[in-house]
Amino acid sequence: MDLDFLYALQSFREATGGRLDSFFLFISLIAVDYFLMVPALIIYWNYDKRKASNVLCSYGTSIFFGSFLKATFCVYRPWVRDTRIHPVEGALGAASGYSFPSGHVSSTAGFYGGLVAAFKKYWWVIVFGALMVALTIFSRLYCGVHTPQDVFTALAVGVISTVIVSLLLNLADNHKNDDIFIYVGAALLVIGLLIYISLKSYPLDYDEFGQLIVDPKKMTVDGFKDPGVFFGIMTGWFIERRFIKFDNSGTTAQKVARAVIGGFLYVAWETLLVGPLGKIAGVGVVHFFLKMSTPLLFMTLYPYIFKKIESKGFLATSKTN
Repeated sequence: MDLDFLYALQSFREATGGRLDSFFLFISLIAVDYFLMVPALIIYWNYDKRKASNVLCSYGTSIFFGSFLKATFCVYRPWVRDTRIHPVEGALGAASGYSFPSGHVSSTAGFYGGLVAAFKKYWWVIVFGALMVALTIFSRLYCGVHTPQDVFTALAVGVISTVIVSLLLNLADNHKNDDIFIYVGAALLVIGLLIYISLKSYPLDYDEFGQLIVDPKKMTVDGFKDPGVFFGIMTGWFIERRFIKFDNSGTTAQKVARAVIGGFLYVAWETLLVGPLGKIAGVGVVHFFLKMSTPLLFMTLYPYIFKKIESKGFLATSKTN
């Protein structure tokens, strides 16, 4: 039934000449990586660390559990399971590996779920978050790279992650040392998942040309990335909370500078260092620490540095809270 739905949607896409392809490829593009992390960090640097932590931790938790499910079920992409399915060509680059659940949807569901949980008193945040998640779900179906089962399971992962994170952060706020237990629990989960990904068996099925449909070695390496992001977020949250405790008040000029400079540095770090070094190394542990480094640095070192600079009077005019 899942694949029949995709085929019907594909027929609509072909009948309309692919006029909506570019739009839904764009929706898929902004559903992952720094398109989500940078806005969350801007809130973290400039507005409310607690609310931003809810968003960041929900996002990280969702992609963490999404990685676990991918490695566990090893479901092939729709076009592998049904040759009638012809995905939008532009979507193939971000649709490597296994299909279930959708990484794009688990990312957006965790991110916007955390955003809604943090800013639930604002109706427009709820509407915007629901719209972006719905568009992401439909974009992955429209592009033919995921089935309804893939996207709605990912949605459930995001929602459950949001609820868990909200409960745990509330515990950390209300009990002195619960943040230690939360952090240690996160570390144990990460260690367990990395061992599991490394030791489990993967399908060894070949296509008509004698090529592996999905290379287990590549899946093992890729499987280290999202746990790295998750652990970087949790480590950054814990270190900042315990040791840095930066104040995100400041002037309007300071806040604009933090957002612009921080956003630029984040994208540069990911595209010029993390990505290239990961490709050169091709080792899962290296990918883990590289992906961990980005949220960790921008949740701890970057705010520590900008507060030190600002304390010297940099752009100190028109103070706002």
